[in-house]
Amino acid sequence: MSYDLIIISQSTGRLIAFTQQCIDSARQDGAEINIIVVETGPEYKYDVDTIIQYDGQFNYNRALNMGLEHAKNEIHILANNDIVFYPGWSVIGELMKLNGYHSASALEGRQKFEQGDYVYDSYIVGNGINGWCIFLDDYCLEKIGGLDESVAFWYSDNLYGCQIKAAGIQHGLFTGVRVDHLKNKTLNKQPSRLRRYYQIGEENKFNQRARYYAKGEKMHEVSA
Repeated sequence: MSYDLIIISQSTGRLIAFTQQCIDSARQDGAEINIIVVETGPEYKYDVDTIIQYDGQFNYNRALNMGLEHAKNEIHILANNDIVFYPGWSVIGELMKLNGYHSASALEGRQKFEQGDYVYDSYIVGNGINGWCIFLDDYCLEKIGGLDESVAFWYSDNLYGCQIKAAGIQHGLFTGVRVDHLKNKTLNKQPSRLRRYYQIGEENKFNQRARYYAKGEKMHEVSA
C-alpha cells in the first residue's frame, strides 16, 4: 500500500524538530510514502518529495487542500507536524481496504479503547476521528469535494467529520494501529490573541456549517 503524507508545518525554532520527527517516524515503517510538507513559516528544506510554501492568511484545511493537489498514491494522510507514527502503522491502508472504510484514524496512546483487531465507527473528534492524523482515499475525497475551508483552524477536523457523515462515508478508528499526537505544539507557540481567534473565534462559523451538513448536503464549493 502506498501513501501520501501531507504535513502542515511551521518551521521556526523547536518546531523544526517536531516536523522532522513526524517525517522520520513515518519512514521507519518502510512503506512507500510521498511526503508533502506545506510550510506556513520561513522556508526550510526538509528531505521530502514536495515542499509547498503557504502564503497569506493561514487556513488549515486550505493548506491541506494545497497538499492534496500533489497527492499521487492510494491513501492520503492528513497530518499535523506533531504526530509520531509507531511501527506497524502502515498496515492501516490494507485494513481500510479489507473492511470497506474510506476514512480512518489510528489509536492515540491516551485513548481508552480495547487495543487489537478492532475498529470503532464514529464521527466524533477525539473519539473516532483523531485530528490531525486522518487517513482517507480518493473515493472519500471525491465524495466530499475537498476539505471545507470555512474555519481557519479550530474545528477544521470537526468539519471533516460533518462532511464525511453527510456524504455517507463510514469512518473507522483502528485500534491495532497507533500514532501519538503531541497536541498543539505549533499552536502553543502562537501569540495569545491569535490562539484565542483560532480556538474560540471560529465557533459560530463551525456551527453554521454543521447545520448545513446536517441537512444532508454532500458537497460544497471549496473557496479559491
